[in-house]
Amino acid sequence: MFINKTGVASAVMLALVASASTFAAEKVPVIGVVAIDLQNSFFVRMRQAGDEAAKDYGVKVIWQGSEGSLEKEISNIENFVNQGVDVILVDPLDRAAIANAVQKAKAKNIPVVAMGNKVDGNWNYNTLYPDYSNMSTVARALAKKLDGKGEVALLVGGKGNYVSDTRENAFRDVMSKEFPGIKLVGVEATNWDSTRSSDAMQTWLSTYPNLKGVGCFADSICVAAKAIADANGRPISFASYEGDPEMFPHVSDGSNVVDVLNGASRVGYWNIAVAARLAKGAKYPTDLFMPTYFVTSDKTAAELKANGLSFPYITPSKAELVAKDYRTEMSPSKPDSAMTVAEQ
Repeated sequence: MFINKTGVASAVMLALVASASTFAAEKVPVIGVVAIDLQNSFFVRMRQAGDEAAKDYGVKVIWQGSEGSLEKEISNIENFVNQGVDVILVDPLDRAAIANAVQKAKAKNIPVVAMGNKVDGNWNYNTLYPDYSNMSTVARALAKKLDGKGEVALLVGGKGNYVSDTRENAFRDVMSKEFPGIKLVGVEATNWDSTRSSDAMQTWLSTYPNLKGVGCFADSICVAAKAIADANGRPISFASYEGDPEMFPHVSDGSNVVDVLNGASRVGYWNIAVAARLAKGAKYPTDLFMPTYFVTSDKTAAELKANGLSFPYITPSKAELVAKDYRTEMSPSKPDSAMTVAEQ
């Protein structure tokens, strides 16, 4: 069959257009994640579940740890901007300090999601939890466990981190306004380092022989502090946040009064799911909220209720199931609206 030159050229052009269209359709969105670090047990679990979400949602995820360094965190954000990724997720060490880097992403029209945080500038998305109200309940539970009197201390993450600051403010406010018999004798910024929380606990045990309770910004630093107290034979009551499985046995035996389940795996899957949906055109409000759960034992809940405090809760055994059910809760089959709940 004879095909003239025009026909050949037209066929070639059609093939090229079809090939380009196929390539565009098959382009895999790239998500850059800037983590505070990738060694802390919470972040390890978060990454593992995030990778599961990446497979489920058909996106590529590049993880970069910052080793607790603000300078490295800013550099990681800027590197992702220069690479032209589709979405950047960042867990801000300091929400004000990274604002300029976030603005560079804005200039390139790259959506930024502050994980569990807010960033100054009011442009990026924020995946949040009801931290102030949750930590207020944690503080009340610890104070009620101590019958409203005694010395307590608090382990936090780092100054300038929205989540850490919010949880610290809630703890301080409840103790100062509602429990005049409680004395907050120490607050230690651990920078998410278990060694620093262990050192702080050792110092407090020596300095405050009457220390009765410790509140914790996160389970990963709380478990280390509790190990020091136990090794010294000190019956300290703890109350914490995050829902790491290492803490659940202590919740069951009552030595940890209450925990709050975000769940590292739930957090990791949720954030990648949100980023993937944004990359594919989903529309969201600036602030998205994840549902959380108080975790305590039936015995402790009964004791607190008898002392005037009650709240909805799940037991540690139930929390273990909820923490692992993130794929059902946040799968690609769910509508975009399922990724956020009303502010709590």
